[in-house]
Amino acid sequence: MGERQGKAKIALKGVLITRKDGSVRCPYDVVVGTWEETDAILKLWAKASCGNAGYETCDFRVVFEDGNSYAGTHYLRQQDCFLRNILATHIHRICDETRIGWDADAFLARYDIPRAA
Repeated sequence: MGERQGKAKIALKGVLITRKDGSVRCPYDVVVGTWEETDAILKLWAKASCGNAGYETCDFRVVFEDGNSYAGTHYLRQQDCFLRNILATHIHRICDETRIGWDADAFLARYDIPRAA
């Protein structure tokens, strides 16, 4: 777990991932409790992401131990099955792109969201 100014970062409580399209005929939800489990699900779905647009649409909601959450959409591609920390890296990238509109640095400093190795 990371440290923020002498205090532990707030840990992940769980992740809800909704598969919106791809090789299945309807959306369905998966709930996991760790970043590693999130990677396992997303890698499995990425392998099958050769649909019309070449990606899988996945909505997600990350819930932290303090009750706060972060939600969004991620587009998985086949090559994502070779990556680590897929969703966490996506969150970091979105924070980097949108940091002007909100205090993304404080969010990343407060919550335990791993960086890609």
